[in-house]
Amino acid sequence: MSEIVEAQDLSDRGAPSKGGADRGRRHFLQCVAAATVAQAGFCGCGLHPALAAGGTIAASGTGPLVDPGKGYLVQQIGDGLYWVTDGAYSTMFMVSSAGVVACDAPPTLGENYFKAIAEVTDKPVTHLVYSHEHVDHIAGAHLFAKDVTIVAHARTAELLASRKDPRRPAPTVTFDTTYTLEQGNQRLELAYKGINHSIDNIFIFAPRQGTLMFIDVVYPGWMPYKNLGVAIDIPGFVGAHRKVLAYDFETLVAGHVSRPGNRQDVETQAELVKDLVNAAEQAYASLSFPAFLRQHPPRLAGTTAWDLHQDYEQTLVSQMHDGLLPKWRDRLAGTETYLRDNCWAMLETFVVQGKPDISGL
Repeated sequence: MSEIVEAQDLSDRGAPSKGGADRGRRHFLQCVAAATVAQAGFCGCGLHPALAAGGTIAASGTGPLVDPGKGYLVQQIGDGLYWVTDGAYSTMFMVSSAGVVACDAPPTLGENYFKAIAEVTDKPVTHLVYSHEHVDHIAGAHLFAKDVTIVAHARTAELLASRKDPRRPAPTVTFDTTYTLEQGNQRLELAYKGINHSIDNIFIFAPRQGTLMFIDVVYPGWMPYKNLGVAIDIPGFVGAHRKVLAYDFETLVAGHVSRPGNRQDVETQAELVKDLVNAAEQAYASLSFPAFLRQHPPRLAGTTAWDLHQDYEQTLVSQMHDGLLPKWRDRLAGTETYLRDNCWAMLETFVVQGKPDISGL
């Protein structure tokens, strides 16, 4: 029988202390792990959708279940820092002595975000931090009070000014490289480290809680979403794994899937992207486009070499996919769904942006 993990306080509520925070984070991660084992293969009152459809799901991809009648789950990571999810999108908020600092505003959470906050504190939200400008992560921002201070990277502000989207209010505080947000007894360190998933994606670090929020790059326990999370710069996407691992963190809030991540999740995905880079390089080395045309000359009147380029790409994609599937199918959930798209994205990167640097991964 599946287990729905209720919202609960997973760390000490006393005065902040490094030891208490460590105990809270360990308890949080233990609870997530226990829930993963308890309900691997189950969802709500029945089978996980992947199993119901006759497929399988890697245990790495399961996490605490969200009560469908409630629509969200909130758990304390430690020392006043909370993780909240609707089962597909996730974010975090921090309770300080002077108010609440919310990070992102996924529209799928909507008003449930405020219900989650109200479960653990009656303090008002004073700040909202944008990770980046994408609709699916911040289009619930218009629901916040008008006097909330919105903090974002300068590029995010520029992009939002051009979008003219009332769901995503303009930031009131911007920064270029780093920004330290201190509110009451809590602290967040914001940093911009270059283009990756988007041109404005930032790192949000809670040092006392050992928690890093970095969105749309790492998919804990899962094969990345199609085309490597629709990354605008795949060399930057690949290099971001090194930057994530340079932080001293235990818990990763990654924005998607049904559980938070950890260092091992990042290391596992770094291994995957190395495999993708190497497989793409091997595929191009094994068959050039001119060689493909010699093997498959245009046969129909009016057909040109350009007409056959799609066939050439799909030949290389299949070579990559078939070589990588046996290794990753049982290690990352969603591999059979997203691997082929990610192979194509890596092949295109070699042609458009160049081979990503995988040194140090």
